[in-house]
Amino acid sequence: MSITPGEMVTGQKQASVSGPDRGIAWLARHWLLVVNLAMGLFIGGTLLPPMLMYLGLEGPAQFTYKLYGLNCHQLPERSYFLFGPDGVNSYSLEKIMAWGAEPDHLRGFVGNAQVGFKLGMAQRNTAIYATFFLAGLAYALLRNRVRGLHWPVLLLLIFPMALDGGSHVVSEVTALGFRETNAWLAALTGSVFPETFYAGTMAGSFNWLMRTLSGALFALACVWFAYPYLEQGFANIARQPESELSRTRARSVPVIGPSTNMEMP
Repeated sequence: MSITPGEMVTGQKQASVSGPDRGIAWLARHWLLVVNLAMGLFIGGTLLPPMLMYLGLEGPAQFTYKLYGLNCHQLPERSYFLFGPDGVNSYSLEKIMAWGAEPDHLRGFVGNAQVGFKLGMAQRNTAIYATFFLAGLAYALLRNRVRGLHWPVLLLLIFPMALDGGSHVVSEVTALGFRETNAWLAALTGSVFPETFYAGTMAGSFNWLMRTLSGALFALACVWFAYPYLEQGFANIARQPESELSRTRARSVPVIGPSTNMEMP
């Protein structure tokens, strides 16, 4: 008995469906796991440069600083330092300059054994990507009960970062320095807070608080807005290869009909 080529899907054709398509289906079903792992590795990797510096591995440390420098300005007065006198530290620009930082290359100052070594990203980016990771973990637990964020709420949540970042740019470009001293805020609040709250960028200051909160709100808004849509889209993709595979298997069963040639010995 012989069967014409058009009546059977070849093994090679069937393998092409069951291989890559099943891989795509797996990725579509587990996309959140992949994203959360990648985000966890990325934010966890910011600990690597100060750890390498602490261990005396300056070459690998500088390499990782440069890698993360592609994503962040890494200004030391806006960064956290590890392995300092109190474990985690942040320092004023005046102190950093006194420790030998070059005015034209502040980002090149990574710290030393006495004051600690800075993270691979500055405060705002640390808040952004840490929140991306934590919000992704929360979404994994609540994904069946979370609706996508509406545009007005999305814009409301990302506005603080736009306002904070934009005001810093204007303050620096115009050399007015109103975001360095925040004298306007002291006037509005009647200077009820300590002077260290209004000026500078150290942890506990207004500038630090705004960078941290605005960055966290931005990341939360992105996850809340995008992940439900991604969940829906990947769910649709996950169903396609399986149905296509079923159809392919059905077509692979030989059908005896008028076009089938029967040959007797």
